[in-house]
This record gives sequence, C-alpha cells and structure tokens, in this order.
Amino acid sequence: MPQILHHSRRALLRGFAGLVLFGSAVQAQSPVPAQEFVRQTAIVQMFGIEAATLALHKTSSPAIKDFAHALTSRQGAATSGLRRIVAKRSDIALPDRPDGRRLDLLRGLTDRQGSDFDRAYVEIQRSTHHEAALLMERYASEGDDAELKRFATQSLPLFRELDRKSQELAVSP
Repeated sequence: MPQILHHSRRALLRGFAGLVLFGSAVQAQSPVPAQEFVRQTAIVQMFGIEAATLALHKTSSPAIKDFAHALTSRQGAATSGLRRIVAKRSDIALPDRPDGRRLDLLRGLTDRQGSDFDRAYVEIQRSTHHEAALLMERYASEGDDAELKRFATQSLPLFRELDRKSQELAVSP
C-alpha cells in the first residue's frame, strides 16, 4: 500500500507540474492586456529615467553619460505620449513608481561606485531595454487596444534603438 501511495503521489505531482508548465506556456503566448502593457511600459520608462539620472551623477564614462542623456530625453518623449493616451481614459491607470524588482535594482545601483557601478548599470540597461523592445514588438503585433497598439508601433523604433545602443555600451574592466 505505501508503494501505491508513493507512485500515486509522484504521478499527481508530475501531472500538477505539467499543468503548471502548460499554463505558463499558454499565458506566455496570450496577448498582453492593455492595462498590463501600460503598467509594464510605464515602469520600464520610470526605471530607465531614474537609473539614467543616477548614471549621470555616478559614472565617469563618456559613453555611459551620452547613453544616459539620450535615454532621458528620448524616453521622456515616449513617456509623455503614453501619459497623453492614459489621461483621456478611465479604464487604464499609470503606476506611481517602478515595481519592487526595479526599486531593488535602483537601490543596488545607488550603493555601487566607479567601474562596479558602470558594469551593473550597463548590464541592467541591456536587459531592461531588450525586455522593453520585446514588449513593444509584441503589443504592436498582438495588442487589443488600437490607440496603444499605435503607440507601441510608433515607439518600437526608439526601444529597438535603445536596446541596440545598450548592447553596444562598453564597460571598462
């Protein structure tokens, strides 16, 4: 009897794991809801601008300073566009601040100095802008809100450029 229970438990766990994996795969393929797209986009923009402001004060790298300047001005324009869309709507709200994960990243950047800061900043910018470009691309092709889909389509070149430029940033050893 204990062996039957052990096999049944194992089969049940495998089945549950399969359902979880299947659910994750289906969720990953489903379109991003408009509110979630706005939330993720606003968080990326707020985080990018706050991290760039830190970089302008903490780095001595001209390349990182140039990137941070470009990021704040270009992403600031995109943020204004998103705010204009959301301001006309009652069904979508902008978050007040970055999410916990990005706040932790900002705190981590605040504690770093010199080349340690530069390495961390570049690594974070690379992953953030890659994620943002993928989000814009996905919403531009699969989005369910016409106005936000237009925003994603118009913003996609900017996010692709920031992704490319962040990947090209060199970090001194």
